[in-house]
Amino acid sequence: MILHRTTVSPASSVSVLRVAPVLGAMLIAATGSAHDEDWRKLVDRIGAIEGPIFRLDPEHAGPSNRGQGFDSVGITLLSQIPLNQFAGNHNFGNDCWGYTAPSGREYAIMGLERGFGFVEITNPADPAIVGVISGPQSDWHDVKVIGSYAYGVSEGGAGIQVMDMSQIDSGTVTLVRNWQANGHSTTHNIVSNPERGTLFICGANIGNGGLIRCDLSDPTRPTPFAGWTDMYVHDAQVVTWQGGPLDGREIAFCASGLDGGITQTGLRIVDITNPSSPQTLATLFYPSAGYSHQVWLSTDRKFLYLNDELDEQFGQVSTTTTRVINVEDPSNPFFVGTFSSGRPSIDHNLYTRDGLIFQANYRSGLRIFDGSDPINPVEIAYFDTFPTSDSANFNGAWSVYPYFDSGTVIVSDIERGLFVLGVDAIDEPRVLLSPVGSVPSVLDPQGGGSLTVSVSGVNTSVDPASVEMLLTDANGDRVIPGVDQGNGEFTFAFPTVACGGASFSINAASTDGQTARLPASGAFDAEVISDLLVDFSDNFQSNLGWSIDASVGDGAWERGVPVNAGRGDPPSDFDGSGRCFLTDNSAANGGNSDVDDGDTSITSPVLDLSGGVRVEYAYWLNDTAGGALNNDALTVEVSFNNGATWSEVRRYETAQGAWREDAIAIDPAQGTATSRVRFTVSDFDPQNVVEAGLDAFRVTRVVCDDPQPECIADLAAPFGVLDLGDVNAFVAGFINQSPVSDLATPFGVFDLADIGAFTQAFAAGCP
Repeated sequence: MILHRTTVSPASSVSVLRVAPVLGAMLIAATGSAHDEDWRKLVDRIGAIEGPIFRLDPEHAGPSNRGQGFDSVGITLLSQIPLNQFAGNHNFGNDCWGYTAPSGREYAIMGLERGFGFVEITNPADPAIVGVISGPQSDWHDVKVIGSYAYGVSEGGAGIQVMDMSQIDSGTVTLVRNWQANGHSTTHNIVSNPERGTLFICGANIGNGGLIRCDLSDPTRPTPFAGWTDMYVHDAQVVTWQGGPLDGREIAFCASGLDGGITQTGLRIVDITNPSSPQTLATLFYPSAGYSHQVWLSTDRKFLYLNDELDEQFGQVSTTTTRVINVEDPSNPFFVGTFSSGRPSIDHNLYTRDGLIFQANYRSGLRIFDGSDPINPVEIAYFDTFPTSDSANFNGAWSVYPYFDSGTVIVSDIERGLFVLGVDAIDEPRVLLSPVGSVPSVLDPQGGGSLTVSVSGVNTSVDPASVEMLLTDANGDRVIPGVDQGNGEFTFAFPTVACGGASFSINAASTDGQTARLPASGAFDAEVISDLLVDFSDNFQSNLGWSIDASVGDGAWERGVPVNAGRGDPPSDFDGSGRCFLTDNSAANGGNSDVDDGDTSITSPVLDLSGGVRVEYAYWLNDTAGGALNNDALTVEVSFNNGATWSEVRRYETAQGAWREDAIAIDPAQGTATSRVRFTVSDFDPQNVVEAGLDAFRVTRVVCDDPQPECIADLAAPFGVLDLGDVNAFVAGFINQSPVSDLATPFGVFDLADIGAFTQAFAAGCP
């Protein structure tokens, strides 16, 4: 049977999903693979691209020939082992992992169509195949290592293949057994927590395809026995959490969903310390979801990177899009943004190490990002293993393993086998910038406040004089030098700022000319505010004139104290006053109630939104489908004509399961004294759970008083008086090259321009 792939426009992707199961059923019958994204890989198969083993010739390894015919930047191809070099007649490759023996010798483990290949790469330019462990025929194999055992799984069956690597230095890897227990046979993925030595399977034929712990009391018989079985888990990262109330707990971050992961696809965070009684800590749905495929934590574990495998192919995004989620509190995660390589390919598997992000992206190959700014990673290197074209198809790089002590990185490719790479960019000189603490989003026009940034160099030295802030407001651009704290951190004191908003960025350079910018592109934006005057405030302890409209079968808005009945209800109000507005505040039937079969709205009394104000509030949303079903959502609308017409200003579809604050700036040209605000919750599918809350509503008026002209010559007490003390302070600062005496451009240079600026200001006197 020949399968022809048809290019589908984004507008028709929904119809494809309805027709596709016919083709999918044929492929599933042939392969035993039942997960939504699997049949799509089969449609795109082009077969193995065979060849001899490539070994790097050092005499032909100059910078201009790093890729050896593959498009690359900052990465050298050290060796490549095509699939035909592995015994067993393999048409496709898949996952990879690594193992370092007690001797320090390094080995790559490559998933093959009919098992697993083991390759010594201690000398990465001269790899040696140790052997192949045969396994069930399947295009999906996955492997992890605990101790000296490699545990392999596949969708072809055989349970867990236990492979002994204790004699690998002698050229021997032994299949101990194919272990099947408690009804387990097929598996999509296997997960380990090296910190605790625990092992899990997911996407298996047992436990609803959830995350199942294996008993390793006998490491040669990894027996599934308990776990989180609420839904299908496609992949997960399991770690031992450090700090906070979850310190020491075993926490799983799961790429998961119903119906094989395609329905209600998203992130679930689960405490699996006791696998017999796992506790779901949080659920998060993200915008433009297609299929939540794989997740991995940033090096500092403050953020989680999530790969969605179908959003590019569905046309929901146009380039490789990776989600960034704040997980500093695993019980309260929130979506913070995305990053992209700018290519149209599909992101598949990524891992982090030492602040770097290594991502295998199918047709655009390995992409490496500097995650110093974890919300805005910057691509520093790439190696494209699929040289013909970039597109949202399932060919090319499957996975990457970056954890060898030597720095060698391996990539497994579906058609071209194993790539062994040297990442030159890791050692190439560069400057790293990252904020220490939060970046201010509000500035005082009178000045004050500061930003501290960590500045470091990789194989280079930072030039302290180059570290500066570029600040832009209504008065133009200003350069503010950083104050070196002596520990790699620089502090910037915000000066007076004109009303109307400001933006700023940090720049630094090394002594050999390397440059860096924070953020990597654009600038941080900040409001400039002197004060907030509250025009209207409502904590909902009494009825101040809100009206309720409900065309729902169940779950209308009501004002009250949360009963904390579960099922996505807020456990308490936001501001601690007691009452709030919330949907279906009922403990009946064990709290098994929510908004159903329609929508329900609450509308504010008439408000004065003229003259430039902000509408502020706290909201709660729990939506188990994340807006994927029938446009279920919490929407916010504003009317400037007493409810005659409405305009939508916010739409929340990504479930939070927590109170969040938001603010809407009202255009002074639109706001009127007869305005209203309306909050509407919709749920048109009775199988979906939607709960919402509203609290701490207020209308504030921004006050901004432009700063008084700065008296730059007033450098010493008594302030407000110019005398000899100010002259002495300027001279001392000039000699010591202190920022207080750096009064004229070019900033950072102390010259006659600074002396002239001080003299002129001193003669003019203070205003």
